[in-house]
Amino acid sequence: MSPIIFNQQILRKEEFQISIANRAFLYGDGLFESVKIINGKPFNLDAHLKRLFSASLLLHLEINVSRNDFQDDIELLIRENKIKKGGNLKILVFREEGGKYLPLNNSASCLIMSESSDKNSFSLNKKGLELGLFKIQLKPMNKLSNYKTISALQSVMCSLDARQKGKDDCLMFNTENRIIESANSNIFYVKNNIIFTPQLREGCVDGTMRNCILSLKDLDYKIVENEVKIGDILEAEEVFLTNAIQGVRWVSQIEAQQFTDQKVSQSLVDKINQLV
Repeated sequence: MSPIIFNQQILRKEEFQISIANRAFLYGDGLFESVKIINGKPFNLDAHLKRLFSASLLLHLEINVSRNDFQDDIELLIRENKIKKGGNLKILVFREEGGKYLPLNNSASCLIMSESSDKNSFSLNKKGLELGLFKIQLKPMNKLSNYKTISALQSVMCSLDARQKGKDDCLMFNTENRIIESANSNIFYVKNNIIFTPQLREGCVDGTMRNCILSLKDLDYKIVENEVKIGDILEAEEVFLTNAIQGVRWVSQIEAQQFTDQKVSQSLVDKINQLV
């Protein structure tokens, strides 16, 4: 069985046990990060740890290890699991047991898991994604919405709706009925040689791949963060989704509206792979 790291201790998966009083289990009281491994190295790890530690301050979670310790543990786990090419990491930080809605303390436990993958770089999807619209549950516009919390029922419900509709994913709306993201990705669209994406204050996740794209140099396109209405998306020339594991994925259809362009999506994939 592949080793894991729990509170800086290497364990076999079968050795790890969770208490029935665990707050992640009872209340979804915690955070998570998903990190892609390329050539045996965690890609964009600084961005993930920055978001994790920023979110922990918001939730009053006391992480008792430094970012450097986290990085050392991650590199150790990758070596222990003999991942020399592609893979994925999952980092979970959750409040230690005690209390009900009001915790007895703010100390946090940290769990790191990894697995190998045959995908050792980012590549554009050959078949475009078909998306629906998820309007049953609107996402709040607050700071918590920018982070990856263990309590992810909004994304779960959106994913279930996509499956029921026979779609690859669905787009989610905020409480002002503006588009913010999909179940597992940030959204971008292209119009008149400008790339648009929702602002963070709209309630989307502060995605690490989103930030990677925003920080790319020598782009042939201007990037604008704005409020996005459904009409803006449907009138776009190109639409794509981004996340840390799958990179950039182009969209071929939203409801009945079809898209064929993928030039910008491919150019972004090429530039991101140059960062590895």
